[in-house]
Amino acid sequence: MEVEIRTLTPLWTGGAESGAVDRVHETAIIGSLRWWYEAILRGLGGKVCDPTMQKCLYDPSKRNHGLCDVCKVFGATGWRRRFRISIICDRTEPDPTVKPLVKADRSYVDRRGRKRTPTWYFPENLKDKPRSGSLTIRIQSTTPKGLETGAKLEFQPAIIGGLLQFMADWVTIGARAQMGFGVFELPGGRLDTAPLYDWLTANAGTRTYTRMPSLRNIFLARIRLENVKMQETFNLKYDLRQLFSGQQNTSLRHFIMGTTKGQRMAAKVKMSRPYGNRLMRVWGWIPEQAEVYQGFWDRDSVVGAIHEHLRTRYSLEVWREMNSPRDTETPNNGDFREFLRSLLRLEEKRYGT
Repeated sequence: MEVEIRTLTPLWTGGAESGAVDRVHETAIIGSLRWWYEAILRGLGGKVCDPTMQKCLYDPSKRNHGLCDVCKVFGATGWRRRFRISIICDRTEPDPTVKPLVKADRSYVDRRGRKRTPTWYFPENLKDKPRSGSLTIRIQSTTPKGLETGAKLEFQPAIIGGLLQFMADWVTIGARAQMGFGVFELPGGRLDTAPLYDWLTANAGTRTYTRMPSLRNIFLARIRLENVKMQETFNLKYDLRQLFSGQQNTSLRHFIMGTTKGQRMAAKVKMSRPYGNRLMRVWGWIPEQAEVYQGFWDRDSVVGAIHEHLRTRYSLEVWREMNSPRDTETPNNGDFREFLRSLLRLEEKRYGT
């Protein structure tokens, strides 16, 4: 199948030379698809390996060939990915709105008593800039070597199409989401998410993941701005950091919002740049268990602080969160499959609920 993607905020996919965005690279798109496929499947209790500890290795002598349910689709050493993505038409160009330097409309006093303004830097080189525009990708299913063909083993491109639709509805694609990049739409029309749901639920299990990204510990929000400023992404980033910067919370601030000092840590909360009609997306994953909470915080209090900030400082249009009174569509819903269907906008009648 062929799918057109149109950027709503600049797209960053990196490149072979020092991360230069000389064109849109498929690898960053596939990386985003895999991250969300893992998160959804963890929510369903499926078998998902932890690549930071031990990656799957194809071994025909082992059960399931030694592969988790994600690596079966996205590939592993000795096992080819079940689909191929190729960019058949790239109509993107370097985005001139991304300036080399962005300052938040905030200031603070550092430990030495000096007044500071939070500042973020971006490449000045034209070819290094993130890109905006549209592109068309082709999704093809493949059959890994050694796998017998058969209807029950076929992987349909529509499964990846459904995942793209989920991401277009809620999150971003590509790299550096924490800098506001990667919101996109599918101008060719809404893609069917049922093939994705059917495939994933067929791989559901009973495993739990308390320390890894899972749709059970993820929140998805959309806010509307009073005044549209490009700096608002960075204002919000700074304000959320301040929520967790008390005397006891330095480690928590780094754990939630990331840090580039010392041991680098990726942010668990992302926010987009403003797009469309004064909108921004905010989402993140906060684990149920973490040593950094130290009895002062827990997942509910962390997410609650973020929710309260968005609710009081912005117009909070949508908040989706599994089994939570904060959810704006299905509050306190403990049925994961029902929650997933609502996110995928699937008709209830089809699934008998």
